[in-house]
Amino acid sequence: MRQTTVTADAEGNTPVVVLDQYIAPFQVTYAKTGSGTVQVSATDPYPVVNGNFTTASFTWISAPTTAPNTTTFLAQPYRAMRLTGGAENDTLTVIQGGVK
Repeated sequence: MRQTTVTADAEGNTPVVVLDQYIAPFQVTYAKTGSGTVQVSATDPYPVVNGNFTTASFTWISAPTTAPNTTTFLAQPYRAMRLTGGAENDTLTVIQGGVK
């Protein structure tokens, strides 16, 4: 995926950035501005019920902080991420390797 930057609203939350969990190896790098918390989810962002797409009901956890870089690298296959609890106009920039 191309670099994606989302901006927090007045409540300090950004739109959801959908990731492709099928890319192997799964590699996502992110950077944030401000004081918000980066969260990830394994929830399907495009759920289908009775043959119709419905609104996703995400279960969010704080983004893991593991090697090689303790704040900006994900190697586990997540399906979506966001910035929450920040200030208006904080940003989250996401880059996923392996996707054009």
